[in-house]
Amino acid sequence: MYLGSIKRKGKDEMIDSKGRFMKGNLPWNTDTKGVKPPNSGSFKRGEHRNKNTEFKKGDTLGIKNINWKGGITPLTKQIRHTFEYRQWISDVFTRDDYVCQDCYIKGGRLEAHHIRLFSKILEENNIKTLQEALNCSELWSINNGKTLCKECHRG
Repeated sequence: MYLGSIKRKGKDEMIDSKGRFMKGNLPWNTDTKGVKPPNSGSFKRGEHRNKNTEFKKGDTLGIKNINWKGGITPLTKQIRHTFEYRQWISDVFTRDDYVCQDCYIKGGRLEAHHIRLFSKILEENNIKTLQEALNCSELWSINNGKTLCKECHRG
């Protein structure tokens, strides 16, 4: 677009040669010719950091982290984050066709429920490690699960 001669009214108001109002600033700054814009600094990303203090990936993982407490993640949390547990949930949902087995509403916020309590299975089978839990067939049986919506599961 040819701007012709531009008259400046205010900081954000300009009128082109045909009298049309133009909102915003010009793509160039006529008042400060030769001055670099503030975002064109000489530093590239991360150059201003001291090489000795720069973060290195892996320096704060696991035992090297200052918050490490000796690997005390509860067993139930370890089990619930395994692929086998997610697969069990998926199998229960698929079997029940994604329908809550108490209120019979399809879809929504569904949860897989252990009919025999998860904690009771761990206690009765004397499961103390993740490997023992993965080998326990009762824990992964879809006959011990049913699909419930969040409201029914809570109640």
